[in-house]
Amino acid sequence: MNKREVVTLALLIAVMPPLWAVLSPYMGISVGPVALICAGIYATNGNKFEDAHKIALGYLAGDIWALLVNRIMAHTPINPDLTLFLALAVFGFILVIISSKFANIIHMPSWLTGWAIGMLAMNLDTATPVLSLTVQIGAAMLAGVYYVGALLDKVHRLLNK
Repeated sequence: MNKREVVTLALLIAVMPPLWAVLSPYMGISVGPVALICAGIYATNGNKFEDAHKIALGYLAGDIWALLVNRIMAHTPINPDLTLFLALAVFGFILVIISSKFANIIHMPSWLTGWAIGMLAMNLDTATPVLSLTVQIGAAMLAGVYYVGALLDKVHRLLNK
């Protein structure tokens, strides 16, 4: 990157993600930083907008996966370690099979990452109702891909033409 590209990127990073961080709680999203993590996968994938939808779908699938595992863990009377191991093994196996078969519509790394993000958020925040938290996580994931990731990249490219 040349000096102009670095400076415009630095300015955009200095404004857009902090704006999300300030505004997201006012939108009822308590997990705003999730967007920054999700933008990282989008950027690591090369800021390819043509992949944004499958990356977003992967995140949302991971969010649902986290919800399902959370509910299984909450309602299974057997050993929690065994339950966790089995849930992770089965869901992980299914995730890889599905995302491999449908790689053109769903992004396996974002599905895995979304699942981990969702499980972490649900384990750390036990006060928020789990369905509300799932929606908040999903909204933050979408903001990460489309606002912090794709829009920031689009503005950056426009400024450097």
